[in-house]
Amino acid sequence: MSQTAKKQNPTLAMLLSLIPGLGQIYNKQLFKGFTFLGITGLFVYELVSFGFGALTDFITLGDTPGVKGDNSLFLMITGTLQIIITIVFLIFLIFNMIDAKRIANFWNEGFKVNQTFEEHKDNILDNGFPYLLIIPAYIFMTFAIIFPVLVTLFTAFLNYDFKNMPPAKLLDWIGFANFANIFTLSTFRDAFTSVFLWTLIWTLCATTLQIVLGIFTAVVAHQPFIKFKRIFGVIFLLPWAVPAFITILTFSNMFNDSIGAMNTQVIPFINKLIPFVEIGKIAWKTNPFWTKVAIIMVQGWLGFPY
Repeated sequence: MSQTAKKQNPTLAMLLSLIPGLGQIYNKQLFKGFTFLGITGLFVYELVSFGFGALTDFITLGDTPGVKGDNSLFLMITGTLQIIITIVFLIFLIFNMIDAKRIANFWNEGFKVNQTFEEHKDNILDNGFPYLLIIPAYIFMTFAIIFPVLVTLFTAFLNYDFKNMPPAKLLDWIGFANFANIFTLSTFRDAFTSVFLWTLIWTLCATTLQIVLGIFTAVVAHQPFIKFKRIFGVIFLLPWAVPAFITILTFSNMFNDSIGAMNTQVIPFINKLIPFVEIGKIAWKTNPFWTKVAIIMVQGWLGFPY
């Protein structure tokens, strides 16, 4: 049986939700509606007191150079923060409109609609508890990962270099000029080519090494004559389970040119094990080529259990 004799208009509910909360109030969800209105009010207050100025400064990057003037870099950072806040609110606005239309349809189809605070609380605990757990992680990820990435990306579109640094000088938006310089200026082009080629080599070699080691250990560990397979499975998982930072510090000591285990123990062992082979000490941390080889080996160790 329907909860109301009056039909709700889903389109009207969605249009009212252009101001978040009004659509929910129209759908008789007063608690949710006033909560959404409160969130909207906070955003409007933030936009008026800080947001509009931050967005304007993000575009202009200041107009007064000097130590006591405008710092273009800080203005760009605060503008980026405001852009993230605005995008989050727009996502909330879209969700709010979809929710208003969905609840209006629930009324018309006779489904149970949560109206009181207790009903909303029970619904969240029963159906939305996983979201309560992941929302803080998403918020942290937004400001710890997405925010720095956006700042770095926007910096690439500025004339920011050692000759033009704030606050002594103002920065300007220069579009794709920096990206064009990568291909037109020989210094940038050589550096970019070197880094790009090394990235490809590292990705292909490290990934291939991980796959080969992983498949090899898996095949050997699952042979019929192998006992205690579960124990070996746990042991093989340890390189992946141990924090990478700890592993990297350990390998840094192992690859020390003078006292590292690779040069003082592993290589002498190989020389004794294999006849007519004489391998000298390797400059793992001072020779660029061998440093890259060591990095690939470390990455292979870190990733093969997965």
